[in-house]
Amino acid sequence: MACRAIGWENMGFIFLNHLLDLCDATDEGNLDALDHSDFVDTDIPFEIPVSSKLTVTDTQREQIRDWVLTVSMDRRLEQVLPHDERNSYEASLLAANTGIRSLPCIVTGYPVLRNKAEFASAGKAANKDDWNKFLMATKTSYSPECQDVLVFISQWCGGLPTSGFSFH
Repeated sequence: MACRAIGWENMGFIFLNHLLDLCDATDEGNLDALDHSDFVDTDIPFEIPVSSKLTVTDTQREQIRDWVLTVSMDRRLEQVLPHDERNSYEASLLAANTGIRSLPCIVTGYPVLRNKAEFASAGKAANKDDWNKFLMATKTSYSPECQDVLVFISQWCGGLPTSGFSFH
């Protein structure tokens, strides 16, 4: 739903359509017929434990189904996930062609490919643009929740990056 809300209609369509497939398979009690072709060459797992109980309400499910059907009638939508310079799905940590695994951005979860903010703890990094946007949002919003997240990140990552914005 978040993809749909911010205008990422291709991704929203793929994920919500797959959600509907998962709901239908859960109702039928059989996941064997699920189509994972939209997720080939991504690091989205196919073999996952699926709950026997849906967390999507019937009303939400019908709203999703209506949106997916409406969008599928609109020929301008491509049923492909966006790719990056690695020619891989932009959120995959594992490059499909090379098998190289990138560090996840601690802000977005997307792969850190370049322009990174590094933290003291090994294996912790952020895409510099995303890190700076988060810091600016924290600074300008005066949000206690964002401040809490910043404190958590500092503890989890062994401190904050030395370069970039500072609030101290």
